Amino acid sequence: MCRGITSQAWLVASKYSENYWFKNSITVDFLAWHSWSHTITSKFFDHDHLWLHLIVHVVLVMMPALFLGIFIWSLYRLYIAYIVHSSRRLQTAGDPTLPLIPNSLFRFITQYSSRKQLLLSLAALLTLPITYASLELPKQIINNAISTDNFSSYQFFIPLNQIDYLLLLCGFYLIVLLLNSLIKFLLNYYKGSVAEFLTRRLRMYAFKKHRESKDSDQNLIPVIIQEVEPVCGFSGDSFTVPLLQGGTVVTIIIFMMVQNPILGAAAITLLPIQILIIPRFQRKINKLVRQRVLTMRELSNKLDSNKKTKSVETQVFSQLFNNLHSLRMRIYKIKYLMKSLNNFIMNLTPFFFFTIGGYLVIENKLTLGALVASLTSYKDLAGSIRELFTHYQALQDSKTRYHEIYTFLH
Repeated sequence: MCRGITSQAWLVASKYSENYWFKNSITVDFLAWHSWSHTITSKFFDHDHLWLHLIVHVVLVMMPALFLGIFIWSLYRLYIAYIVHSSRRLQTAGDPTLPLIPNSLFRFITQYSSRKQLLLSLAALLTLPITYASLELPKQIINNAISTDNFSSYQFFIPLNQIDYLLLLCGFYLIVLLLNSLIKFLLNYYKGSVAEFLTRRLRMYAFKKHRESKDSDQNLIPVIIQEVEPVCGFSGDSFTVPLLQGGTVVTIIIFMMVQNPILGAAAITLLPIQILIIPRFQRKINKLVRQRVLTMRELSNKLDSNKKTKSVETQVFSQLFNNLHSLRMRIYKIKYLMKSLNNFIMNLTPFFFFTIGGYLVIENKLTLGALVASLTSYKDLAGSIRELFTHYQALQDSKTRYHEIYTFLH
């Protein structure tokens, strides 16, 4: 009995010591992390104010850790998707009934427009140095041309006084704006031509494939008219928008980092939250879009059948109309809730700019021109991030529609 009591006491003592060691290790890690954040704060700020300390925790510690977690999880999902895709490709190898069009949206786009997509990508990359120049020139105008304290005689082939130097920088800024507008006009026009080219090709293929099909009861009208155009309309943006808008985001962040590293970190502080929220809403929207596409096809078939035999009851059409109305309202609800949350997060980011940038300007560690340029460039940054999320939504919608077209034809 004594041995039993002794063994039980030993187990309790060992569990207590393990818990104590675990809690003690967490405490040590937390104190080390807290001390490290204090060190970071002291490098950027002269005062270890509680509010500034909290913001540094969020901007330089918590969000980078969340970024790292999202990056690792994304790599894992890409690896799993690659394994699944490889297994499916092995299963369909040697099948004589394989379709003439790829079963993937991006394969379809690259198969029929790879050279055009390459030209669009090069044009998108060409706009990035112009974007950086459009951010740097206003800062130079404010700090070096307008400010009388910082101006000294400038040599540009010939000596220039302050007014001449101001007009010179303004002339460069005007040229940058003209080049940016010209390149984007050509880029958008060429994107439209690529989209129309693929729309014509997919419509013609769908028409020929349906004529060769033995099942003539299915109505091809909603597929050719309603479903093909959104899919191919995305094709012009498929590679260009990520390069253009993603490159713009990187360019603006680099510009902010040059002004002050913590400003660049503050600009993307809330981006991980957006990355976590947006896909969840989009998956729900994709499910509703798929249901709406199938309901539209069913309605089209009923209308065609009623035109021939007039045997379909009014109640059936009423039910289909109600289903379409319900699906559309649910899509609106989720879509605009997602948009409102995204706008709130985007509008919250300047709070970090005013707090951190304002302190650095007061402490003479950042020029007012650099802060103004960073705030101005953030508008472009926010617009580019919105474009990327819109592109992601269009991508998911197009993939859903393309999958339904592929299923319908094969």
